[in-house]
Amino acid sequence: MRIIAISDIHRSETATSAAAAVIGREEPDLTLVAGDISHNDLDEALRLLKILCETGVPTFFVPGNMDSPSLSRWRGDSPRNLHGDCVDFKGYSIVGLGGSVNTPFNTPFEYDESNASAILNGIPSRFESGRLIILSHCPPKGTRADTTRFGIHAGSGSVREFVEKKSPLLVVCGHIHEAECTDNLGRSVIVNPGPAYHGGYARVNLNGRVEVELAKFKI
Repeated sequence: MRIIAISDIHRSETATSAAAAVIGREEPDLTLVAGDISHNDLDEALRLLKILCETGVPTFFVPGNMDSPSLSRWRGDSPRNLHGDCVDFKGYSIVGLGGSVNTPFNTPFEYDESNASAILNGIPSRFESGRLIILSHCPPKGTRADTTRFGIHAGSGSVREFVEKKSPLLVVCGHIHEAECTDNLGRSVIVNPGPAYHGGYARVNLNGRVEVELAKFKI
């Protein structure tokens, strides 16, 4: 299965259209969007997501901490919101966690670690570790994907605990703009594609193993 992963659009219609052009050209099986689509604006977030959906490629997303909490409750098929949910797609189970654990910035969609853990562990556990993908705005704590420019690990301990317990094949995240990377946590591959509003995205190929290429589209 081929995936295009993006995150942190931050209201940029230019970046969204550029991402859609890449998706339309490369024709992946799936687009994953790891949050921070808009800034506390449900209508704007849905409008940007619809641009991605116009490619005809299935689009799954979670909201980010900058998104309106109402986006976490929005439900539809195109795009598909995975916050606190699980979907089976082409033989894989994909689970989602939007928002982030508390930040110093009092952003719109935050919660504490106990809530993050409750959401993750409340998702029906019908998945197998080798066929599991996690889509989380907040990266697992203590990885390259959550390391700020100051060397602080700003991810979620609950996400890390869930990854260590479930051993997913792949974790797609965002949130920490400067932490564009791939990393490993146990057997799991962690991907932070970097902010889409700066052109960051990732090509992911699942073919018995996880192959990742970090790339840029022109803004």
